[in-house]
Amino acid sequence: MRRAKRILMCWEFGSGNGHVRQLKLIGERLQKQGFDVTYALRRPDAGEAVGIPAGAIRQAPNWPLKSPPAEDRKPMTSATYGDYLAQLMLGPRDDLSERLQKWSSLIEAEHPDLIIADYAPSVSLLFYGRIPIVAVGNGYVLPPTSLPSFPRLIDDVPIQYEESDVVGRVNKILHRYHKKPISHFPQINRADRPYLLTLPCIDPYREHREGNWLGTPDTREIVLAMRPEMRVFAYFQEQQQTDVRLVEGLVRAGLPGKAIFSLPLRRTIKLLEPAGISVPDGLAYLPIELLSCRVIVHAGSSGMAMAGIAAGIPQVMIKTDIEKTLVAQSIAARNAGTVLSWSTFEMLDLAVAVRAAAESQAMQKAARDLSLENTRYLQIDPVTEIAKGVVDLLS
Repeated sequence: MRRAKRILMCWEFGSGNGHVRQLKLIGERLQKQGFDVTYALRRPDAGEAVGIPAGAIRQAPNWPLKSPPAEDRKPMTSATYGDYLAQLMLGPRDDLSERLQKWSSLIEAEHPDLIIADYAPSVSLLFYGRIPIVAVGNGYVLPPTSLPSFPRLIDDVPIQYEESDVVGRVNKILHRYHKKPISHFPQINRADRPYLLTLPCIDPYREHREGNWLGTPDTREIVLAMRPEMRVFAYFQEQQQTDVRLVEGLVRAGLPGKAIFSLPLRRTIKLLEPAGISVPDGLAYLPIELLSCRVIVHAGSSGMAMAGIAAGIPQVMIKTDIEKTLVAQSIAARNAGTVLSWSTFEMLDLAVAVRAAAESQAMQKAARDLSLENTRYLQIDPVTEIAKGVVDLLS
C-alpha cells in the first residue's frame, strides 16, 4: 500500500494561539486530502488548546532555551524584524547551534515529505533546498526575502546587531550542518512557496511587495456586523488578566459583553461578571462573538486585528511588542481604533477608550469602511490556496 505523504507543521517563535490555530486549519484540510499531518510546536499546550490531538504534536525547541545571567537580562528591542530575530536566536537567552541541532534531530526523526513553517526561521535555514518548505505568516514575520536588508520599522529604538555580523555568525553555524549559506539576512525565511496571511493595510512591508495578500483563515466566517449592540468583546492571554488595570478598565467602561482569557481566574470572574461581562473557560468562536459587539479590545495581534477589520467594528489595542505596535498604529491611522501602550496605560485610559470607540459614530463608520475596502482579501480562501501549493510541490 502506498504511504501517505507526510506534512510537518512547524511553529518556532511568537506567542498566543494564533499561529497554531491557523496551522490547525491548514492541517485539517490537508488531512482531508489524504496527507499524514504532524505538528512540531514550541508550546504543545497551545496546540491542545485549539483542538489538535496530543498524539499529533511533537515538542519543538521552545524559547528561550536557557535563562541568562542576571547581568545579561537586558530588555529586547525591535527596530527591525531582523534585529529582533537576532536577539531571539543569538542573544544570551538562546543558543543558535543548540536550536538548530534540536530542530535537525526532530525533523530527521519525522521524515516529512514537506514542511509548513509558521514563524520558524530555523527550519527554513536548515532544510531549504532539501525538503520542500511552505512558509506561512503575517506581514511582520514574513518579509520579502528579496530585500537586501531589513528596513527600520520603529525610529526611536536602538539596533543591537549589525546584519553583516549576523549573516556571518549564522553561516558559520550552517556550515557545520553542511547547509546552504544565506547572502543577506532577509533570506532567513527562504522557502519554496511563501503564503502571506495578512491584509495590505496592516502589512509593514506593503511598499516592498507586489500583491499576494491572502487575508487569513481565521476571518473566513466573520461577517460585517450590521446592527452591533453596545457590547464589548475582550481577548487577552491568560497571564494578562492579573493586571488590575485591564480588568478594572473593562469594568469602568460600563459595557456588558464577554472577556476571553482561556483559563480565567476566580478573581477575574468575580470582578467582571457583576459588570455584565461573562468570562467563560476556553477560547471563543469569533464569527458569533463579533456579530453583535460594538468594540473589540485586545493586545494588537494581527489575528485579532484582522477579525475586527472583517467585522467592521472599532478596536482598542493595548500594544506590547513591535509587531502589535505596527498593527495597532495602522488601524488607528484610519480612525478605526485607538492605541494604548501596555507599559504606560492607566485603568481610566482603557475605560475612556472603550466607551469612546463604542459611542463614536465616526469611528464606527471608519471601521466599517476599512472592512469594505478589504472585501476582496477577506473573501479569499487561503487554506485552499496553500493546499493547492502543497499538492503542486509534491506532484
